[in-house]
Amino acid sequence: MIAAGALVLRDASAADAIEIAAVHCASWRTTYTGLLPPEIVAAHTEMTPRVDLWRLRSADPSRGCVVALLDGVLCAFAAFAAMPERPQGMEPVPGYDAYLEGIYALQAVQHHGIGRALLGAAAERLRARGYRSLALHVLASNPARGFYERLGARLVREEPPGPGETWHGCVYGWPDIGTL
Repeated sequence: MIAAGALVLRDASAADAIEIAAVHCASWRTTYTGLLPPEIVAAHTEMTPRVDLWRLRSADPSRGCVVALLDGVLCAFAAFAAMPERPQGMEPVPGYDAYLEGIYALQAVQHHGIGRALLGAAAERLRARGYRSLALHVLASNPARGFYERLGARLVREEPPGPGETWHGCVYGWPDIGTL
């Protein structure tokens, strides 16, 4: 089920950086407040660095991003790339050649099928680039784990807390993105 209204999925452009950053920051606040220390949430929800980040990412041809517009308003996105050597500064994920850098949606449009549609669109673009599998990191306490599991992601491994951290993450993956 897609949220009521006209939904358009398209590739992001540099002109979308401010709106993507706004969705990124808002989603971080609603998702991670209470799950991560307030100073971590605050650091990841400052607009200027996020806008700069999305401008840089949009200029990198090795990366991709699909945005969802509901009635013309950017409300969600999925960003992806080739599997980096150290994704999120963590250990490599053997057997996976693509990486989901993030999928975020405004709280008001969550649980309406937009995330599923975005992930499918990202998988299409990755397959067109020759990728076969997809992995991502997720905070272990993030309720979105159920979303990934419902879409067929497998738990690859648990990640221990980093130095000075009290939270831990995990890695999920789709060995065959053709299933998305």
